[in-house]
Amino acid sequence: MPKPALPSLLRDPVRLEALAATGILDTPPEAEFDDIAQLAALVCNTPVALVSLVAEDRQWFKAQVGFPLCETALNASVCAYTLAAPDLLTIPDLTVDPRTRDNPLVTGEPFIRFYAGAPLRDADGQVLGSLCVIDHEPRPGGLTDRQADALRRLARQVMTVMRERRLNAEMRTTRDALRTSQERLAFAFAASGSLGWWDWDIPANRLYAGEQFARMYGVDPKEAAKGAPLAAFVDGIHPDDRSWVGERIQNALDTGGEFSEEYRLLRADGTLTWVYARGRCFLDDDGRPLRYPGVAVDITARKLADAARAVGEARLKSIMETVPVGILLAEAPSGRILMGNQRLAEILGHDTLYAPSSDAYGAFVAFHEDGRRVEGHEYPLARITAGECKRAALEVLYQRPGGARCWIMITGEAVEDERGSTVGAVCAVSDIDDRKAAEASQDILNRELSHRLKNTLAMVQSIATQTLRNAASLPAAQEALAARLVVLGKAHDVLLLGHSETANVRDLVRGTLALHEDKAGRFHVSGPNLFIGPSAALMLGLVLHELATNATKYGALSTAAGRVDLDWSVTGDGEDAEFRLDWRERDGPPVAPPDRRGFGSRLIERGMGGGRVAIDYRVEGVSCVVNVPMESLQSRA
Repeated sequence: MPKPALPSLLRDPVRLEALAATGILDTPPEAEFDDIAQLAALVCNTPVALVSLVAEDRQWFKAQVGFPLCETALNASVCAYTLAAPDLLTIPDLTVDPRTRDNPLVTGEPFIRFYAGAPLRDADGQVLGSLCVIDHEPRPGGLTDRQADALRRLARQVMTVMRERRLNAEMRTTRDALRTSQERLAFAFAASGSLGWWDWDIPANRLYAGEQFARMYGVDPKEAAKGAPLAAFVDGIHPDDRSWVGERIQNALDTGGEFSEEYRLLRADGTLTWVYARGRCFLDDDGRPLRYPGVAVDITARKLADAARAVGEARLKSIMETVPVGILLAEAPSGRILMGNQRLAEILGHDTLYAPSSDAYGAFVAFHEDGRRVEGHEYPLARITAGECKRAALEVLYQRPGGARCWIMITGEAVEDERGSTVGAVCAVSDIDDRKAAEASQDILNRELSHRLKNTLAMVQSIATQTLRNAASLPAAQEALAARLVVLGKAHDVLLLGHSETANVRDLVRGTLALHEDKAGRFHVSGPNLFIGPSAALMLGLVLHELATNATKYGALSTAAGRVDLDWSVTGDGEDAEFRLDWRERDGPPVAPPDRRGFGSRLIERGMGGGRVAIDYRVEGVSCVVNVPMESLQSRA
């Protein structure tokens, strides 16, 4: 008959995990287990008793009486069969039982013959081994009832000792961890130099505190460690703060709530410090205050820094309000706007927009020169705080809340720490509306100047060519050309003194004829204030110059008594309106028509573009009438 297999529970992972959790395998002998083994051998009257634990590959004895080995292989284990036994396992004669007759401990030393084992079952029902008794002689009757009952009770006692052993080990581990945590906490409080703790036993009115907390409030650390009355610590609070701090504490006691306040302490030597205290009151089941633990942090350095920063910010703001440009300060990398001055509000037409980040810069409404809306990320402040650059500038057309727009220049620069990292940015905002208007005017002026210069050069070229062609000699040509160029210069002077790109006819007449007036009263002029275009002004000036030159050479101005009457007017309305100029000479020598026409005569007859010229060489004096459409006369071409 084959030997029965060992129980399947032998290698059950749940059972093996439970056994490992006891932490008892391969530990030194312990008196509690040795005593139980001795009692088992004594009660059952056997030479051998074992506290046996069955592992996956062996059986190991936590306690043994009358047995030399501390463990055996599983092929020598009888206790392994108790794993599947519902109760006490008894084998009266090991030599005849098929499970044990070939056991090496039966067939050889120490020749065991009788076995009785009580399972060691944990609280979850897992069998970890057995408490067994062994004899060298068979026992056909087994154990008595009292012996069997005692063995079961002793087996339960083994499990009780094992549980207590495990709990004690866990308690030691917890105590060690707690002690380590307390030491670390104490070291941390001591190392911080500014953090203290307290625990107020309210019913006993004893406040226990660490060394740092005690020193903050001027209490002897030894007394604080043993517990001191609350009043001893209250005495350390600044007299001006005691009342309201007491009210906050009482409120926490009444509600079982938290206490979180900043207040001042005043030491005996007059030193003033600031603390931030935070604690909470815990109530008992009846709602009465029980305990009040908390911590306090010395914040004196922070308070001094805050005060210094406030002074610095006030000084900075004062300086910012004196500068003539708008100023914006922002932190990096968020782009949060920290400050803006009054001048900025005046330029933008609204108070400073304290954007929480550069993502909110879209609230500023501005446009590029081409009409595109300025995106938030395009502003210099956003580019600098994002780390894109150290300096940036941008000209934009800013829209104020009422819809009015003005040109502004935004110039920004990074604010760096000692490592060169950007920690903020400052931007200057200037109103450049006047500059932009001046640039536009300058651009118009440059274009007009270029246009006039081209026209004038063309006219000079024509005058010079005609003068040289018709002059009797080079000196005569030089004199005639110089006089005509002077007239052009006078006409340009009138243009520059006039309204925008026009010339006043009255100023042009006076300036041109002044060159030919050798004494007062030579010319009698009349006509309304009338503004004409630049080309017409040049031509009118030349026409008047030629008429006056001919009068000086051959007509009324060649004698001392001669005079010239000149008047102008506008006839007709709308598209039919015409400019009329009347030149009449009198009291001069008799006039005869010229034998030949020079350049001057041809220039007069040609008149101004689109006009009509009529010259009458009457004996009593030359008469010239010029008619020009007003539309042509006032053209700015």
